[in-house]
Amino acid sequence: MGLAAWAALVPVSVSAQSYDERRLVEIARGAVIAAVQGTKTPKPSGSTTARPVFVTIEIDGRVRGCRGDLTARARSLEEEVALAARSAAAHDPRYRPLESSDLKRFLVTVTVVDRTEALTSVVGLVPGDGLVLKAGGKTGIVLPWEGKDPQVRLDWAYRKAGVGKGTGASLERLVAQRFRG
Repeated sequence: MGLAAWAALVPVSVSAQSYDERRLVEIARGAVIAAVQGTKTPKPSGSTTARPVFVTIEIDGRVRGCRGDLTARARSLEEEVALAARSAAAHDPRYRPLESSDLKRFLVTVTVVDRTEALTSVVGLVPGDGLVLKAGGKTGIVLPWEGKDPQVRLDWAYRKAGVGKGTGASLERLVAQRFRG
């Protein structure tokens, strides 16, 4: 298959919204630092409409926290980023809370969810697509750019949802923008 034919099969994600990437990363970093130091997060000013957000924290290339939701809870995108960042730093049950020594070398990724789209299978997912699996009141979310193989992402979604592989579930493509810093 030629490149043009392959490109025609790959869904193109076009976001209706552009964001101040540097500012969102700064807000996330500031909220992580405040959470670790036990200080109050400065309330970020902003009027950007709230969007669902996930904030992932990495140290030395390994995930150390990731929190967020498919539903916005705050009044603005900036507040949503700060909430998710604090939670990722101190309240991800899969990892120990970050410590002061971690602040020297951490990286944050802010994922702003644009939309989800119903899927009938994972065939056709590209590395920039996320995946949402819903089964029996449980949800497993694989963020965009996590893993390359669609079947591996599906396996991860089942595991994250805490349901057996092959359990009847609905699937959605997660379309988002990702900012790192």
